[in-house]
Amino acid sequence: MRGKRLLIGYINIANAITLIGMLLSLSSGFFALSGNIKLSIIFLIFAGICDLFDGVVARKIKRTDDEKKYGALLDTTVDTVSFGVVPAVIVLSADWSAWYALVICAFYMICTVTRLSYFGTTTDTNTDVKHYHGLPVTYISLILPIVMIFGSAIASVLTLLLVGTLFILNIKVPKPRGIWYAVFPVLAIVLSVLWWLS
Repeated sequence: MRGKRLLIGYINIANAITLIGMLLSLSSGFFALSGNIKLSIIFLIFAGICDLFDGVVARKIKRTDDEKKYGALLDTTVDTVSFGVVPAVIVLSADWSAWYALVICAFYMICTVTRLSYFGTTTDTNTDVKHYHGLPVTYISLILPIVMIFGSAIASVLTLLLVGTLFILNIKVPKPRGIWYAVFPVLAIVLSVLWWLS
């Protein structure tokens, strides 16, 4: 029998990457509320990169069944904050006072938790290893920055409406494989530079 531990939870490199992503998203929210949307978006982008790789690392390391369950729940909880709450905070902080922005952000967050709850419920029974069903919530960390760089302010609000809907639509989205694990970080760096210089 194992001795009693001082702290609860399981710490490994995959969970550490998940938590780093959470700290990046927390920083993103802080900068949004402080009025520094540029830094907010950059931190959101890299929170998304952390989420891209924590699962990859988790599959490479040896974990007990309890560690696997804990890691999955930790990831879902962090995703709720990072890609549900924080994007809504960013959009609402970008000098918005219109009532419909709040309504759309509320809709977006409902879609986020709906998708994450459904994904967590069906993970063990889903046999499709090549596709997600519905758009993964992490994708907002690349979609929103692109819209905010090249689009108008209202486009950011409408993006949350569209992306939130895509979260819960039963459509097949290819899972990233191979070269895409290199493409996404490069895209993240390019977007960060473009956003900083815009």
